[in-house]
Amino acid sequence: MPFDHGTMTFRICHLPQALPKDALERFAAAAAIPLEQVRDEPVWGWVSGRHLLERRIDQDTAMLGGYLHLCLRKAERRIPPALLRAECRLLELAQMAANKSDHIGRKDRKSIKEEVVQRLLPQMPPQLSGVNFAVDAADNVLYVAATSQSVLDMFLGLFCRAIGFEPIPLTPEVVAAQMLNISPESIPPLNFSPELPDSSASGTLGQNFLTWLWFFQEEHHGVLPQTKLGEFSLMLDGPLVFVAEGAGAYESTLRKGIPLISAEAKAALTVGKKLRRAKLVLARARGEEWAVSVDADEFVFRGLKVPEGEAMDPGSVFEERMGNLYTFQKVFFALFQRFLQEFRDFDKVHAFQEKAKQWVKERDGK
Repeated sequence: MPFDHGTMTFRICHLPQALPKDALERFAAAAAIPLEQVRDEPVWGWVSGRHLLERRIDQDTAMLGGYLHLCLRKAERRIPPALLRAECRLLELAQMAANKSDHIGRKDRKSIKEEVVQRLLPQMPPQLSGVNFAVDAADNVLYVAATSQSVLDMFLGLFCRAIGFEPIPLTPEVVAAQMLNISPESIPPLNFSPELPDSSASGTLGQNFLTWLWFFQEEHHGVLPQTKLGEFSLMLDGPLVFVAEGAGAYESTLRKGIPLISAEAKAALTVGKKLRRAKLVLARARGEEWAVSVDADEFVFRGLKVPEGEAMDPGSVFEERMGNLYTFQKVFFALFQRFLQEFRDFDKVHAFQEKAKQWVKERDGK
């Protein structure tokens, strides 16, 4: 998804060094090829963030509001499956009629398919898709609209080939170890269940954080500690995705009604499940609101809606949106840092788990 309008779906990456001064020239050298040159294999190349057909990459097309905004474009020619099957069947029937046969061999079937593909593929218009990204050079942060690991790997490899170094995706473990200098292994899984022994606690670092965040925002009535960016409040909302290791129902999703106070949510916590995905709503005292679905395992943010801005021209609008993106990620990672620092202390872990068990036990579960 793009970063210049609408909601944003993205991962956050750290840039281990500043972009080179000739970054635009390097991306331009690896720009996407003209569509007429696309053949039977997918072709990746860089285009501007404005649209998938803009192969020109320079200061005018790639810089917006002081931020680098580009897209990794994939182009490929594909024959619609229904058309391919129909064309193949047409030739198969013709060959069977010519041979006065009621069947066709495997070799002939394969040969016909190859002939059809060779004839039709050059006639197919290229199918285009893109992975947008934006760079906040002042914060050494890259936001990339890649949710699947395979697409992210492709993006990182081609970025490294163009620029000379690879961005570091900020997963929970990476943030803890490389950004905050806290070993992920030093944070034990938390037990929220009043019916299970503490030794049974499981879940990833991100799942434990997101489940703790649910407890934290309810305990503090949604009010977050004061920050340099202002006064914020936080609310969790559905859909909620719970997961647990072991036998039985591994994953459960709660969508309708008010999932946070449902009997199903209480039951999920009681059997030791943790939140893997939930919607976070962050609000600032000035009436601004951020809403996003967070995938806790990899810190993938889906459908982020940022506060409405007042700017009118494209550069200023983009700058406002990136500023709001900066605010969101700073508050989010500050909460994650609080979680890590608190549970480095095993005495605090034990005290918290007793409160958490009582919290689950006393939930209404209507």
